[in-house]
Amino acid sequence: MIPSIDIALLSIIVVLAIVAITVKDLLAATMVLGVYSFLMAMVWVEMHSVDVGFTEAAVGAGATTAFLIAALSRTARHEKEVTDKKTKRLPAVALVFIILLGVIFVYIAEDIPAFGDSDSAPNKYVKLFSMDADEIENDLNQGIVPEKLIGSVKEAGFQAPTGVINLRKGEWDAFIIPEETTQHFYPKEQKYYFIKKEGDKLDVYRYSLIVRWVEEGKEETEVVNMVTYGLADYRSYDTLGETAVIFTAGVSVILLLRRRGKL
Repeated sequence: MIPSIDIALLSIIVVLAIVAITVKDLLAATMVLGVYSFLMAMVWVEMHSVDVGFTEAAVGAGATTAFLIAALSRTARHEKEVTDKKTKRLPAVALVFIILLGVIFVYIAEDIPAFGDSDSAPNKYVKLFSMDADEIENDLNQGIVPEKLIGSVKEAGFQAPTGVINLRKGEWDAFIIPEETTQHFYPKEQKYYFIKKEGDKLDVYRYSLIVRWVEEGKEETEVVNMVTYGLADYRSYDTLGETAVIFTAGVSVILLLRRRGKL
């Protein structure tokens, strides 16, 4: 990330958002929202989320803008003046709600890991529990999964490991042999847990799904680009569902806006 570019983009985005909700000309508001979405696409790309970036550009800046302009062609271009007193109070209520929501976001932002931190919980693993090292360390060094470890993992609600590998002094990987070993889906063991000795304790971590995604994805899918094999292979059904939703929305808008006897 380049902080100066991020600050400049986000500052412009905030200004555009304010303009979009205050301007009375709905066509102008639509165009401002299109620019807003395009700049958001630039932010996603700058944060290395290229897939989110091109989706924002295509759907947000492209399709949505076109649909809104089409809707305006069948309605009024300018916003009507609000005369109802109850309706006039809605912006004030919305402002209070947004301020409270912003305060909550600022509060929870302290727990968000640093951008690009490869050791953060979403990118590597999350700690499950700790246990005494004296009774089970020797078994781990010999490649034996201690019964005490199996019991603790099951008590935490996770699947028990079936094997363990010594990585280096005081660190182990515990793996599980999937039930699909007779099939071609997952032909080898999958590492699920990372165990690390800290003083007299053993900290047990659960590997994040992204670890397997990064380490096994290219071999399993035979696709070089990580984003591509993620969208088109590992989560292909999800991508198909998203595509179906966008297609359905587009067709629905066309049907609502079409002139009688014409598309």
